[in-house]
Amino acid sequence: MYKEINQFLERAVELLVLEERKPHIYGVVEFCEKLARRYGLDNEKLKTMALSHDLFRDVEGEKLKKIASLYGIELNEIVLKKPILLHGFVASEYLKRRFGVNDYDVLLGVGYHTSGHPEFGVYGKALALADSLEFTRIYDGVNKFRELAFYDMELAYREVIRNKIIYAVNFNLYVLPYTVETWNKIVEEGKK
Repeated sequence: MYKEINQFLERAVELLVLEERKPHIYGVVEFCEKLARRYGLDNEKLKTMALSHDLFRDVEGEKLKKIASLYGIELNEIVLKKPILLHGFVASEYLKRRFGVNDYDVLLGVGYHTSGHPEFGVYGKALALADSLEFTRIYDGVNKFRELAFYDMELAYREVIRNKIIYAVNFNLYVLPYTVETWNKIVEEGKK
């Protein structure tokens, strides 16, 4: 199923995504392939997630809000101020409606790839890592996080979530509610 979806998504990326974003999307695909090999995951499933995660990232904010409304996606205060944050939710709903994808971890992973989510399974975590660590990303500590991703996915995910919070605070950005919930769950699990 995912292989056929991926053929369509590759064409959709070429049509919908700006040229400057394509290296990131294909970087996420490549990183996901490496994670799939390392952890014995379904490569085609991860590829679907990678190809779709930013499929709607370049859609103008007002259009994203309209699509989200049509899909029945909640428009909370933060997304009304920053509609670009809807792109993952729209992509997730698109996978569900267009292709009949009903795998909870896939849909959750695509929907919340930007923030993380306390209920992520291995596929959601792999996508979040690939989105933050693919090889076109350049920031302090990224190489350390990349190495960690192939040593211990759980530990790498913890550190990437920590880094998202630090980055948001340092640059006066919103700390997304699900990032906070994810961090709190990680802390609680660490105490057990």
